[in-house]
Amino acid sequence: MGHRRRNFLVIGLAALVLASTGCGGTQSSANDAKVAMGNADQRLQGSWVLVDFQPNVALEPMLAQLLSMQLGHLTVGFNRGQMVATGMAVQARRTYTITSATMNDFTATLYDDAGVAYDARCSFDGDRLLFEALTPPWTGRGTLQRATQ
Repeated sequence: MGHRRRNFLVIGLAALVLASTGCGGTQSSANDAKVAMGNADQRLQGSWVLVDFQPNVALEPMLAQLLSMQLGHLTVGFNRGQMVATGMAVQARRTYTITSATMNDFTATLYDDAGVAYDARCSFDGDRLLFEALTPPWTGRGTLQRATQ
Protein backbone atom coordinates (compact mmCIF):
# COMPACT_ATOMS: atom_id res chain seq x y z
CA MET A 1 0.00 0.00 0.00
CA GLY A 2 1.41 3.38 -0.96
CA HIS A 3 2.54 5.93 1.60
CA ARG A 4 -0.12 8.43 0.47
CA ARG A 5 -2.93 5.88 0.73
CA ARG A 6 -1.71 4.73 4.18
CA ASN A 7 -1.63 8.36 5.38
CA PHE A 8 -5.16 8.82 4.07
CA LEU A 9 -6.27 5.79 6.09
CA VAL A 10 -4.49 7.13 9.18
CA ILE A 11 -6.31 10.44 8.84
CA GLY A 12 -9.58 8.59 8.47
CA LEU A 13 -8.95 6.34 11.46
CA ALA A 14 -7.97 9.35 13.53
CA ALA A 15 -11.16 11.14 12.52
CA LEU A 16 -13.11 8.05 13.42
CA VAL A 17 -11.56 8.10 16.83
CA LEU A 18 -13.20 11.41 17.62
CA ALA A 19 -16.79 10.73 16.49
CA SER A 20 -19.99 9.21 18.13
CA THR A 21 -23.71 8.69 18.46
CA GLY A 22 -24.22 11.51 20.98
CA CYS A 23 -24.91 15.15 20.30
CA GLY A 24 -23.68 18.22 22.08
CA GLY A 25 -26.44 20.10 23.87
CA THR A 26 -27.24 23.75 24.52
CA GLN A 27 -25.39 25.36 27.44
CA SER A 28 -26.99 28.08 29.56
CA SER A 29 -23.88 30.28 29.43
CA ALA A 30 -20.49 30.54 27.80
CA ASN A 31 -18.85 29.68 31.13
CA ASP A 32 -20.94 26.51 31.51
CA ALA A 33 -19.98 25.52 27.95
CA LYS A 34 -16.26 25.99 28.70
CA VAL A 35 -16.57 23.91 31.88
CA ALA A 36 -18.39 21.12 30.01
CA MET A 37 -15.78 21.10 27.22
CA GLY A 38 -12.96 21.02 29.79
CA ASN A 39 -14.63 18.11 31.59
CA ALA A 40 -15.04 16.19 28.33
CA ASP A 41 -11.40 16.78 27.42
CA GLN A 42 -10.29 15.62 30.88
CA ARG A 43 -12.32 12.40 30.51
CA LEU A 44 -10.84 11.86 27.05
CA GLN A 45 -7.24 11.98 28.28
CA GLY A 46 -5.28 8.74 28.19
CA SER A 47 -5.06 5.69 25.95
CA TRP A 48 -7.86 4.04 24.03
CA VAL A 49 -7.99 1.01 21.70
CA LEU A 50 -10.08 0.90 18.51
CA VAL A 51 -12.42 -2.09 18.90
CA ASP A 52 -15.00 -1.41 16.18
CA PHE A 53 -15.62 0.73 13.14
CA GLN A 54 -18.42 0.46 10.60
CA PRO A 55 -17.86 2.81 7.64
CA ASN A 56 -20.94 4.32 5.98
CA VAL A 57 -19.47 3.41 2.57
CA ALA A 58 -17.80 0.05 1.98
CA LEU A 59 -14.01 0.29 1.85
CA GLU A 60 -12.01 -1.13 -1.05
CA PRO A 61 -10.60 -4.59 -0.14
CA MET A 62 -7.06 -3.46 0.78
CA LEU A 63 -8.31 -0.67 3.07
CA ALA A 64 -10.92 -2.99 4.60
CA GLN A 65 -8.15 -5.49 5.38
CA LEU A 66 -5.95 -2.78 6.93
CA LEU A 67 -8.89 -1.61 9.04
CA SER A 68 -9.60 -5.16 10.26
CA MET A 69 -5.94 -5.50 11.27
CA GLN A 70 -6.25 -2.36 13.41
CA LEU A 71 -9.25 -3.54 15.45
CA GLY A 72 -8.03 -4.39 18.94
CA HIS A 73 -4.53 -3.12 18.08
CA LEU A 74 -4.74 0.56 17.11
CA THR A 75 -4.00 2.62 20.21
CA VAL A 76 -5.11 6.22 20.34
CA GLY A 77 -3.74 8.54 22.99
CA PHE A 78 -5.23 11.93 23.84
CA ASN A 79 -3.26 14.55 25.72
CA ARG A 80 -4.47 18.17 25.93
CA GLY A 81 -5.24 18.87 22.30
CA GLN A 82 -2.81 16.31 20.88
CA MET A 83 -3.79 12.89 19.55
CA VAL A 84 -1.38 10.09 18.67
CA ALA A 85 -2.60 6.96 16.87
CA THR A 86 -0.31 3.93 16.67
CA GLY A 87 -1.14 0.61 15.08
CA MET A 88 -0.02 -1.94 12.52
CA ALA A 89 1.61 0.14 9.73
CA VAL A 90 -0.10 3.22 11.17
CA GLN A 91 1.48 6.16 12.99
CA ALA A 92 -0.18 9.59 13.17
CA ARG A 93 0.02 12.70 15.32
CA ARG A 94 -2.86 15.17 15.07
CA THR A 95 -4.35 18.09 16.96
CA TYR A 96 -7.96 18.27 18.11
CA THR A 97 -10.37 20.67 19.74
CA ILE A 98 -13.58 19.94 21.58
CA THR A 99 -16.17 22.28 20.12
CA SER A 100 -19.18 21.56 22.36
CA ALA A 101 -20.06 19.25 25.23
CA THR A 102 -22.73 18.09 27.63
CA MET A 103 -22.45 15.60 30.49
CA ASN A 104 -21.53 12.51 28.42
CA ASP A 105 -21.49 13.81 24.86
CA PHE A 106 -19.19 16.08 22.90
CA THR A 107 -18.34 17.21 19.41
CA ALA A 108 -14.76 17.59 18.26
CA THR A 109 -12.70 18.63 15.28
CA LEU A 110 -9.48 16.84 14.39
CA TYR A 111 -6.89 18.53 12.14
CA ASP A 112 -4.47 16.67 9.86
CA ASP A 113 -1.00 17.95 8.93
CA ALA A 114 -2.41 19.94 6.01
CA GLY A 115 -4.94 21.66 8.28
CA VAL A 116 -7.92 19.73 6.91
CA ALA A 117 -10.65 19.50 9.57
CA TYR A 118 -12.53 16.28 10.39
CA ASP A 119 -15.64 16.59 12.56
CA ALA A 120 -17.00 13.99 14.96
CA ARG A 121 -19.67 13.41 17.61
CA CYS A 122 -18.69 11.35 20.64
CA SER A 123 -20.35 9.80 23.70
CA PHE A 124 -18.77 8.38 26.82
CA ASP A 125 -20.35 5.05 27.75
CA GLY A 126 -18.54 3.72 30.82
CA ASP A 127 -15.05 2.75 29.69
CA ARG A 128 -16.01 3.08 26.02
CA LEU A 129 -16.06 6.06 23.69
CA LEU A 130 -18.69 5.77 20.97
CA PHE A 131 -17.99 7.92 17.95
CA GLU A 132 -19.43 8.99 14.65
CA ALA A 133 -17.06 10.41 12.05
CA LEU A 134 -18.94 13.07 10.08
CA THR A 135 -16.46 14.23 7.43
CA PRO A 136 -16.18 12.32 4.13
CA PRO A 137 -14.61 10.11 3.04
CA TRP A 138 -14.28 8.56 6.53
CA THR A 139 -17.87 8.68 7.72
CA GLY A 140 -19.07 5.90 9.97
CA ARG A 141 -19.49 4.75 13.56
CA GLY A 142 -17.08 3.06 15.88
CA THR A 143 -16.00 2.33 19.42
CA LEU A 144 -12.85 2.96 21.40
CA GLN A 145 -12.22 1.03 24.62
CA ARG A 146 -10.24 2.62 27.45
CA ALA A 147 -6.85 0.86 27.48
CA THR A 148 -6.00 -1.02 30.65
CA GLN A 149 -2.74 -0.11 32.32
